[in-house]
Amino acid sequence: MRKLWIKEEYLQQILGGEKSVEVRVGYPNILRLNAGDIVHLNERYPATIRRVARYASFVELLAKEAAGAIAPGLSEEALLSTLRSIYPPEKEALGVIALELALRSPSD
Repeated sequence: MRKLWIKEEYLQQILGGEKSVEVRVGYPNILRLNAGDIVHLNERYPATIRRVARYASFVELLAKEAAGAIAPGLSEEALLSTLRSIYPPEKEALGVIALELALRSPSD
């Protein structure tokens, strides 16, 4: 079982259907994820990875992905600032990964 840990605030947005894209940097465990994989969000909520997109930077990510799908209610500028506060430049340099998620029912 693959696990993906998400901060509670963002997890609630996913569970509420407001957020569909989770952003990570290119850590080896993230780079192994593929479309169609099933992950368990915080060990409790199964989700299917619909799409994996790789970008060189957060700026490139925001040129291609809708900010509202990543962080509902934040502007692109605010989202860029938030992402860079979570991941310093040496982490961003690993590459940026967008994971489009779809919740599964527990019986799936």
